[in-house]
Amino acid sequence: MRIARNLSADQENIKRFLAALGGGSVAIGSSRLARPSFFIFAHGFISEYIEGFFKKEELLIRALEEGGFPSDDGPIRLMKNDQKKSREAAQLMLEAARQWQAGDESARPEVSWATSEFNSAIRAHLDRLKNHIFPLLEQTITIEEEHKVSEGINNIVFEGDLKEGPEKYLKIIEALEEELNDWR
Repeated sequence: MRIARNLSADQENIKRFLAALGGGSVAIGSSRLARPSFFIFAHGFISEYIEGFFKKEELLIRALEEGGFPSDDGPIRLMKNDQKKSREAAQLMLEAARQWQAGDESARPEVSWATSEFNSAIRAHLDRLKNHIFPLLEQTITIEEEHKVSEGINNIVFEGDLKEGPEKYLKIIEALEEELNDWR
């Protein structure tokens, strides 16, 4: 399916980011070298790249709605719930990391927990896309509609820094991976 192929690079980048973020979460409990700035920096990736990915998913949601699925139930509700849960966990991670950075060491485990929640939510969401949403779209929309959605995904113009392309975000992932390696 063309839609899945168009989103595959984004999904791979997100998975690589999640691996680094998850490593950071583990490091909180095992290394005194872990720093809150890692999680604050990581939130920048979330607020730009992952939110941009969610904007692309709006086209999938619209295609499902046009295919007859209710906007407040079934697969659409599940996608929106996944997005909401990940946003809430990311915000919690950011707030706790800021508290930790301000000197509140008791916020340290909260960062780890929120990071783990975010990681779980996004991994489950990506799995749902692969195993449920893409096959459902394949069964629901015509080839012409699929081309239209794929074209829309390719033509989405994001505001802000996303205009710079994926290179910026790959550099963020690399920086997180390097910092994580310094903690070991």
